[in-house]
Amino acid sequence: MIHGIGTDIAETARFKKKLKNQKFLDLVFSPEEQQYCMSQGHPEQHLAARFAAKESYMKALGTGWAQGADFKEIEVAHNEEGAPIIQLHGATQSYFDKSELKDIFVSISHTAEYAVAYVTITK
Repeated sequence: MIHGIGTDIAETARFKKKLKNQKFLDLVFSPEEQQYCMSQGHPEQHLAARFAAKESYMKALGTGWAQGADFKEIEVAHNEEGAPIIQLHGATQSYFDKSELKDIFVSISHTAEYAVAYVTITK
């Protein structure tokens, strides 16, 4: 059963400007996310995609940021096949578990100009 869906789009140019803003990067992205993105040819595209995925997750959850979630507690990683997955941590994971939610499905895509993400959460 679907609990919620969320989608978001982000302009990659916005993230290109933030590449040297370590305070912003540390606020929004885990060290692992930063390391992965910075190792790519166009890190701004990967940062924008992860940001869109985090926003999409909150939209699918249906509470927005009201439950005290932290951007870094919503982490975009990859499974063994290389597909994107969302891993939760801290209070965000606790709220997900307490809400008896089951699975998170995420799809992300990016170009030189935009990144888009779509998240579905099931019960």
